[in-house]
Amino acid sequence: MIFCTLFNWLYLPQGIALYHSIARTVSGGKFTLHVLCMDDFTLGALRSLDLPNLHPIPLTEIENDALRAVREKRTIGEYCWTCTTPLLRYVIALQPPDAVVSYVDADLRFFSDPSIVLAEMGNGSIYVHEHDFAPEHAELQKVAGRFNVGLVAFRNNEEGRTCLEKWSGQCLDECIIDVAAGLCGDQSYMNEWPALYAGLVISNNPGVGLAPWNISKYKLADHRGLVTVDSRPVVFYHYHSLRMMRPRMGFKPTSIAIGSYRIDAQTSRTIYAPYAREIWRASGELDRKKFPITNAMPTIPHFYGNVRNDQLLFQIAGHSVPAERNIQLLKALYGIDADRNML
Repeated sequence: MIFCTLFNWLYLPQGIALYHSIARTVSGGKFTLHVLCMDDFTLGALRSLDLPNLHPIPLTEIENDALRAVREKRTIGEYCWTCTTPLLRYVIALQPPDAVVSYVDADLRFFSDPSIVLAEMGNGSIYVHEHDFAPEHAELQKVAGRFNVGLVAFRNNEEGRTCLEKWSGQCLDECIIDVAAGLCGDQSYMNEWPALYAGLVISNNPGVGLAPWNISKYKLADHRGLVTVDSRPVVFYHYHSLRMMRPRMGFKPTSIAIGSYRIDAQTSRTIYAPYAREIWRASGELDRKKFPITNAMPTIPHFYGNVRNDQLLFQIAGHSVPAERNIQLLKALYGIDADRNML
C-alpha cells in the first residue's frame, strides 16, 4: 500500500507511531509511507531514524511559487491543510496508472490491516469516510462538514486526478475555518464530491474513521488483542485533539481529547492507553537520536483549565494510571488545586 502524510516537529511522535502501526498491520509488510516534512527539524529527525519504507520529503520539494505566495499569509495549521493536495499530487505522479495513494493524518493509529480500505474501495476512483458524529456532537457537522480528511484515497486515473486537481485549486484559494462561510480548512470542499464523481466510494465500515466525536455510539471490545467495534475489526482511530505534556518525575501525562468529548474507561484503556505508550516510546527514540522535543511540550497547568479528569491519561514505566487517580496525581506532581470541580 502507498501512504502519504505530513507533519511538523510537534507531531513527530504521532507520525512515528503512525508509521509503526502501518508496519505492524499492513499485509505482508508491503507498504511505502511518504512524509512531507513541514520543517527542517522533522526532516533531520526522520533521516536520522532511517525507518524502512518511510521516505521523508523536504517541503522545498513540493513548494512552487503559488504555495510560497500564500505561506506567509496562513497559520501553520492552514498551510498544512493547503499542502495536503500538493503532496498527494506529488506522490501520485510517482505511481503507475491505476495505483491508489492514501493520504492519512499523522495522528492516526491502525489497529488492523489497512488493505480493508482498498477492498472496500474496489474499482472506485476516490475513497472517503464520513465524520459519522454521535448525536451529542451532531452540531459539529455544520463546522466540520460531512467528510473527514483523516484518510482519503485516490486512484491514479482520470477521475481521481480531476478531483484532486480541483480540490488543490480550492485549497490554494482559501483554506481557513469560517463557519459563516461554510469553510473548514480543506474539508468543506469534499461536501460536493458525491454529486460530482461517479467513482466516489463512501465507507460504510464502522471500523474506518473512529474518533472522539463518534466513539460513544459504538460498542468496543477487545478479543485477545483484536479490537472490534460493533463486532467488526477497528481499522484505525483518529486521535483528534490529543496532546502530550511535559513529563515530571517519571510520569508522562497525555490529554487524550481536549474539548467536549467524553471518553469512557473502556475506550481509554483499549484505544488510548496503547497509543499513549507508543507516542512516548517514539519520543524516547527522538531523544536517543538527539532530536528531543519534550522541553518544548506544554505543562499540565497550561492545559488544566481545558480538560476534565476523564480526559487525562498518565503513563509511568509503560503502564497507565487509572483515571480516578488523576486528581491525586495532579496535586502531588504539579501543585495544582485539584479539589475544584473539573467535571
